[in-house]
Amino acid sequence: MKILITGGGGFLGLHLALYLNKKGNKLTLVDIQKFDKKEYPVDSMLAVCDVRNKIELSKLIKGQDVVIHAAAALPLWKKDDIYNTNVDGTGNVLELSKKHRVKRVIFISSTAVYGIPKKHPIEETDPRVGVGAYGKSKIIAEDLCLKAIAKGQHVTIIRPKTFVGTGRLGVFEILFDYC
Repeated sequence: MKILITGGGGFLGLHLALYLNKKGNKLTLVDIQKFDKKEYPVDSMLAVCDVRNKIELSKLIKGQDVVIHAAAALPLWKKDDIYNTNVDGTGNVLELSKKHRVKRVIFISSTAVYGIPKKHPIEETDPRVGVGAYGKSKIIAEDLCLKAIAKGQHVTIIRPKTFVGTGRLGVFEILFDYC
């Protein structure tokens, strides 16, 4: 299967690439920053591309079976960059995936869509009340996915918590650097 992963240079992208490569998939990894090539499977295509760049992204999505959209501007980015990347980038991924007849899009959202929960555990049906530009942008991006689903596109939305692990500390790196 041909799988494209946006945000391929991030923690999730790396681990998805390693796992999916072992399963025999042909991978295209896309990220806004250069890759450390030695971390990735040698037979993966590594492409530096911003999900906001429709022309370049279209070339990469064409011919794919699945797109895993994990690219996102993080909470510390400027508000405009967060919205442009998380909302417009998701719109580009959905539009181009439909145009190129991609079989399935998997959108990596976030539990940030729940804001500060009033109860635990959080359930999928709990209200979405994003806090800050990041949480709000993920809600808008999810709404784009829901519209695509309503029009017949095969889209799955996943809401993971923060990713932390060897080599990639995510938002916790900021805390460790601060202390």
